[in-house]
Amino acid sequence: MRRGRVSGAASLIMIFCVLCLSVFAVLTLSTAVGEEKLTDLTAERQRDWYAADRQAAAAVAALSRGETPSDVEVAFTQEAGGTLAEFALPAGGDQVLTVKVLLSGGGYEILCWRTDYGGEWAADDSIEIWDGE
Repeated sequence: MRRGRVSGAASLIMIFCVLCLSVFAVLTLSTAVGEEKLTDLTAERQRDWYAADRQAAAAVAALSRGETPSDVEVAFTQEAGGTLAEFALPAGGDQVLTVKVLLSGGGYEILCWRTDYGGEWAADDSIEIWDGE
């Protein structure tokens, strides 16, 4: 009789261990799938940003030669130091690459080359906050 109890206790411990390992395996798999999705999205955003960066560099090169780039909508304004050329390009998702270049007689100066958020911002007013009364 006693031998059966030891075997039964060992079986319970073994079942518990197998159950724990199964749960950890499922958690590991779900984490790996989530990380793969995040990696793919990050790679896509990087490709989009670098494509926008290449397009912006080509536009600045065209502007420095005195040409107006055909694939970029450029806004020109006259400044004291020359002509200010501004344009924005979509850089993946809600990102926008904003470029400002000051064109003068002898060359150009890049004043701004940054990534901005281009999406719409909406306040979340759905939560009622206690006003103290």
